[in-house]
Amino acid sequence: MILLLDAGNTRVKWGVRQAGAWLARGVCPTREVAGLRADLAAFSLRRALLCCVANEATRAALDKLLVDRVEQLAWLTAALDAHGVRNAYQPPESLGADRYAALVAVARRGLGDCVVASVGTALTVDALTADGRFLGGVIAPGPDLMRAALLDGTAGVRAYSGSVDSSVAGFPRATGAAVASGIALAQAGVVLGMRERLARLSGNPVTVLLSGGARALLTSLLEPPVVEADDLVLEGLAWIAKDREWDD
Repeated sequence: MILLLDAGNTRVKWGVRQAGAWLARGVCPTREVAGLRADLAAFSLRRALLCCVANEATRAALDKLLVDRVEQLAWLTAALDAHGVRNAYQPPESLGADRYAALVAVARRGLGDCVVASVGTALTVDALTADGRFLGGVIAPGPDLMRAALLDGTAGVRAYSGSVDSSVAGFPRATGAAVASGIALAQAGVVLGMRERLARLSGNPVTVLLSGGARALLTSLLEPPVVEADDLVLEGLAWIAKDREWDD
């Protein structure tokens, strides 16, 4: 059995696989990562492949939790050319492990030219060609960070925003709706900008692969083709484990 784990800034997602099939999957808040000990106690794990973009304390807690439980433990690092992705980041290993795993998953889906947008604590939008070339990508604050910065920095908005409506209005007439709509349009603009750049470069239609816990904000603002995906990082980790012949 192999444990695949995606430790993000807010949540930890994990799954246990054997012989190419998921045996169990789960999620917990990153601050409660030590509680995984009980969740994993029922599994005879041989290996663990981990992706961690959380802080060093989380990484240390995971290492302590697993180092004596598995025969092989590996932390994912982005490669230059592996698993169907040719990585143009400089240096290649500086690409976030979560973004790299997501790109591997999307490359294996065969969606053609694609921008991979993950909407969470941060918004990341990465350009991937049909033949697996990762050209680069952008990082922006996610919706909650945008909202926090706006409310912290503007007394007038904070006073009148009230309970912020999550819906997007065509022409907002209340401060709460104006905040929600402005954030949504800003997020969508980043995605659309990257999509247009890739389309101009390739001359082909570009699919948006939309993932992340806050992605619902953008679904009505993007023209098709749009593909939504849950647990894209775990999907990529599963492909990488298969390539390493670890998923046995």
